[in-house]
Amino acid sequence: MNKMFLSLLLPGVLIPAIAQQSAPPPVMGISREAIKEGRSAAHEKVEMDYARAFRKANLSNHYLALDTMSGPSEVWFLEAFPSFAAVEQMEKDTQKPPMKSDLEMLDSRDGELRASSRNMYAVYRKELSYRPDKINIGKARYFMITSLRVRLGKQAEFMNGVKMVLGGYEKSNSDMPMVAYEVIAGAPDGLFLFMSPMESLKTLDGEEAREKAFMEALGPENAAQLLKGTGDVFNSMESSLFSVNPRMSYVSKEVEDVDPGYWRPKPAATKPAGDAKPTGQ
Repeated sequence: MNKMFLSLLLPGVLIPAIAQQSAPPPVMGISREAIKEGRSAAHEKVEMDYARAFRKANLSNHYLALDTMSGPSEVWFLEAFPSFAAVEQMEKDTQKPPMKSDLEMLDSRDGELRASSRNMYAVYRKELSYRPDKINIGKARYFMITSLRVRLGKQAEFMNGVKMVLGGYEKSNSDMPMVAYEVIAGAPDGLFLFMSPMESLKTLDGEEAREKAFMEALGPENAAQLLKGTGDVFNSMESSLFSVNPRMSYVSKEVEDVDPGYWRPKPAATKPAGDAKPTGQ
């Protein structure tokens, strides 16, 4: 069966986005870094130093790091902000010493490991989201991120289609929440991100059952209408699977407290040098 529009909007295969423990952030900064082949481990070490620097400075803007499990080798950083005024304040805070010099040094190290990067800003679209209050980032371990780019002049058709899909979710009582963001800077116009975090990849094993329940709730006429308009409404569609990387993330204490062992792992114990056996004996 040709899923196209439906498969990209079904909760089991949606793109994930960062949310605060209580509600999705109104503004999200999204940084995509393409990593050079064979440099992922070195890149992670640099990003761990970034997180330590942010934590030491106690900056209020938290971010989640996601490693791609499909597609190009990339790391996505999803940074939460309550407003664009907070974005401006963050820019000012990072220009203060010693933070400024620390970040300049880290940027120099990081730049040698990246093949390319892109920065975007997106705004939360509550009316396009599904049960966002059920999302618990502290328990998130994976994300499926789907990007939908709407053709110019097709916003009305897009909005109607999403509303129809959301109605199907409600009627089928889907257990997969979703948050929607619209990218307003840093990408071609019309880019929307629909996001659902997962506690386990086992979630994807239930996709067939969820889709069946959704299709029955939607009805054959509405399903046919959505599928028919897919090519006319979208310029492109892409889904990517991610794993959460707690070592490169800088999340709030509220999120960390959900699972301290995961978000704040204890450093590996090192064996005292005196216990080592001398060589050649």
